[in-house]
Amino acid sequence: MGKVTKRLQVLDPRGQPSGIYGRGLDPDTMPWAIHDPVNQPRASVAEFANLQMAPRLDSLEGKTVYLVSTGFAGSLEFMEELQDWFRRNMPGVKTVLRNKKTSMFTDEPELWAEIKANGDAAILGVGG
Repeated sequence: MGKVTKRLQVLDPRGQPSGIYGRGLDPDTMPWAIHDPVNQPRASVAEFANLQMAPRLDSLEGKTVYLVSTGFAGSLEFMEELQDWFRRNMPGVKTVLRNKKTSMFTDEPELWAEIKANGDAAILGVGG
């Protein structure tokens, strides 16, 4: 008879069941020993030490604001509501809705370059 391994449900970055099953690293490890480093932040605190927030805009009138859904549960719906709010309350502000293609923890250089080239501001939403 072969070795029996316990299969455990793996949660996606939003904390929702992913439909993917993993296995413990060895039979004696606890369930929290399942690790998927793909979606985990890789930057150290030292890399962020000198970063500063962008300067505040005087006004959003005539500006382009990117609304970025990070993939967290509910973030797309929240960003759609925010886009509707801008249409109703600040029609002089152009909004561009984008979804991150990967998880909230991974870098997307192409998206950041698009925002930098075409946008004046960005709002990243996590929903809930």
